[in-house]
Amino acid sequence: MKDFPRRRGEKGWENFDYNLPGDCLAFLYFRQAKEHKNPSDARTASLQSALEAAESEKAKQAVLREMEGDTSAGKGDKQEAAIDGVRVPVVRMKTGEVAESTTVVVLPVCRAEGRDKEIVEAPWVSKAGGEFGVVEADKGWGRWIVLPGWEPVAILGEGGVVVSFPDARALPWRVNRWYKEEAILVVADRARKGVEVDDGFYLVAVDDSGDGRGSGLKVEKGSALKQRGVGESLGTVVLVVRPPKEDTEDQMLEDDD
Repeated sequence: MKDFPRRRGEKGWENFDYNLPGDCLAFLYFRQAKEHKNPSDARTASLQSALEAAESEKAKQAVLREMEGDTSAGKGDKQEAAIDGVRVPVVRMKTGEVAESTTVVVLPVCRAEGRDKEIVEAPWVSKAGGEFGVVEADKGWGRWIVLPGWEPVAILGEGGVVVSFPDARALPWRVNRWYKEEAILVVADRARKGVEVDDGFYLVAVDDSGDGRGSGLKVEKGSALKQRGVGESLGTVVLVVRPPKEDTEDQMLEDDD
């Protein structure tokens, strides 16, 4: 925190709140990310650490824009290429964050064990209208979630859906302690089903492989799907959400276990 005021004037500084320790730590990681080659694993790791540490919505949005290659200089083709190039953010929701958000998104929720049946049946359109912002959907549905207006979620058009998983073993990247202990939500865009990018992540249905997880849904990398000749998925993954956790210090350290 002592170093933070001295960084005034550096790009992105204004998006982080000096009064929040998490934002100060996030800006440290944010700065480190800019020192690495783009793209690179080191840069991605630094930005992911920044996203995990950030406390304010403004800081999170700044990190998410950087992860997607969407800086304040503009969007257009650069943003589209970055989104299609796949940097899937993993963000932990903060307690009370929805209530503090200036914009929110309402999406239908499916269970991973419901396989593709629930994904296909879930409403495609849900939008707020009228003076009170009443949310209307194109069909009835039993499970919904309200998420903060994080950019990957806010830019979703028709076809956005959330899948609830009992733990994070359905994700195709490194496994550590929290992967087996925390439930997660995976936000996917059903309007983008084509497996087009090797480094992209896609939602697919799987059969029981005998590993104790049974059949259901999982996330797979585009290159792995292409090797098996799979050209279409249930949707492109745009965000992974971890549940709220009160102990911020443990949250920052747990991924080192």
